[in-house]
Amino acid sequence: MRVLAFVGTRADLFPLGPVLVGLEESADVELHIATAVGFEGGTSREVLLDAGLRRDAHTHHDLGLFLQDSTPVGQGRLGAELSLKFLELVQSIEPDALVVLGDRWELLYAVPSALLMGVRVIHLHGGEVTEGALDERVRHALTKLADQHCVSTAGASRRVEQLGEDPARIHRTGAPGLDRFLEATPLSGSEFEEEFQVPLHRPLIVGTYHPVTAGSEESPGVVARRVFETSLRMAGTLILTNPGFDAGREEILAVLAELKQGKVPNLVIRASLGRTYPRVMATADLMVGNSSSGIIEAASFGLPAVDVGDRQKGRERGTNVIWSADNTADLETAISTALGADFSSRAPYVANPYGDGRAAGRIVQVITGSVDEPMSKVFVDACVGGVQDEQ
Repeated sequence: MRVLAFVGTRADLFPLGPVLVGLEESADVELHIATAVGFEGGTSREVLLDAGLRRDAHTHHDLGLFLQDSTPVGQGRLGAELSLKFLELVQSIEPDALVVLGDRWELLYAVPSALLMGVRVIHLHGGEVTEGALDERVRHALTKLADQHCVSTAGASRRVEQLGEDPARIHRTGAPGLDRFLEATPLSGSEFEEEFQVPLHRPLIVGTYHPVTAGSEESPGVVARRVFETSLRMAGTLILTNPGFDAGREEILAVLAELKQGKVPNLVIRASLGRTYPRVMATADLMVGNSSSGIIEAASFGLPAVDVGDRQKGRERGTNVIWSADNTADLETAISTALGADFSSRAPYVANPYGDGRAAGRIVQVITGSVDEPMSKVFVDACVGGVQDEQ
């Protein structure tokens, strides 16, 4: 079976990584991986290896497209190029299935190309809700384009079914990104200092702030500065990572560059934590920001998280997450509460609604079994009030 996976950014790659490794190890699969959008200057090859893939176990297709202009116009222009290049790739390798994860805008340019060529689409992380991001609409659109759905929670499964998808095509596998964390151990003080060139002082806070792409009235740079500066005042050591490839990214990057130039002694700024991410999560005392990681992944470590603003509004979450408005007073209150002895002592016992960290094997089974399923889909009408709508 020939499988093509599309990866747009590091944010997609590392949750998808355990599935790609599982496909590499399957004797029945010839794995191809296409990369574009979020990897500058041919860097994607090394990033794939950093995610745990083997150099000689798959075929890599770098489409040579990097998003330098993250405005809506820039996204649209690059998307048009991606649509053509991805169509040409699908024509050349003739995959049996395309695997995609999540809700990124670039998938609206890649997935239809596969659909037009009669390729089965296996979609991961459908059915979730993020009301403060355009990702919300993209995710549900991809659900209707997909043939098989590997969902992470019971609520996600229910929503995909509400969209008219056949329950036989919906598979509650859990979130594959959690598979990376089963054996993660905390960094010692010396390991931390060797990796980041600063001493580890408690509390260790990890933060990421992404633009709010649906309904925000305030500049993402202004809000990001507020989140970063508040976190910095309350941290012993603060690690910040770059935002995703959304409109407003440059404003946040400018704030990060300014903070980095200030050479604050307890501040670390990285584009991405890459392979060290699981061990940093195991070491941290708190996550702050509006990344999905604070909701999906932090619970696997029993790690308190402060979810800021509306980007992740509506997403299922464990009791380790505190929501905060993006003003300074509420942020200070939420961070103080999350770091407090009472809350931090309860967080390790949270049940993660996104699964048990063994999703990849289940997803690989869905992918390899998809060739036996028909290409035509039945729209399953929902029952309203127990009565089937016959109109």
